[in-house]
Amino acid sequence: MKKVSVIIPTLQKNQALLGNLVSELSADEGVSEIIVIDNSLIGYEHQSEKLRVIIPNENLYVNQSWNLGVKEAKEEIVALLNDDITIPTNFCTRIIEKISPEMGITGCINKYVKCSHEIVSKPDLEEVILKKVSGRCDSFGIAMFFYKTSYYYIPDDLKIYFGDDWLIYKNIKAHKSNYVVTGQHIYHYDGLTTGSSDKFIDRMKKERRVYKQHTRKLWNYIFSIEPMYKQKRIIILGIKVNVKWCR
Repeated sequence: MKKVSVIIPTLQKNQALLGNLVSELSADEGVSEIIVIDNSLIGYEHQSEKLRVIIPNENLYVNQSWNLGVKEAKEEIVALLNDDITIPTNFCTRIIEKISPEMGITGCINKYVKCSHEIVSKPDLEEVILKKVSGRCDSFGIAMFFYKTSYYYIPDDLKIYFGDDWLIYKNIKAHKSNYVVTGQHIYHYDGLTTGSSDKFIDRMKKERRVYKQHTRKLWNYIFSIEPMYKQKRIIILGIKVNVKWCR
């Protein structure tokens, strides 16, 4: 049976949600370990033999927590999960059964992610279907699955945003296809850690510039597709058009 190491960065903004997620993962036979990166720095306890808590010296934010978690993971298959999602029974097992080392990153798509502002019961079981995508969809990074051979260290100057874009980009460069989970719904407690405040919008703009520096080539100034908040920006000969993506 395939096994997966699950990585969860957290600021512990909602301990009930986190506890429910850890409990659900603990009951999943395909999950061999649950590594919580505690960026709140206060410590975390839960009655689970699978749980391993790492308390860094400072808040690593999302992307560097992912880097650390993948490095620490004992399994060759890894899942990066938000701390604010509610998943159905055996969610991880049913996904890792369908992925292979030849694939890139498998993430989520907003069509099958239901947003909520309250804690809800876990979703009903539905059929998991993986579909190939050409770029990042909304909600892609809230739950991602991959073999370690498809993971690429996210640059240190990308702290919160564009980590999932980086992984998709690097796998495309490596001629691997990326996928999304369809068929099975999950719930997302929207805006628990980040949101649309000026602080985070400014941070996103800054990290978008950094991401471009890492990935943009000369021909991109003639034509490029850039990730933005809940949309994509297409640039053709200097003309910019914002469009919805993967709806």
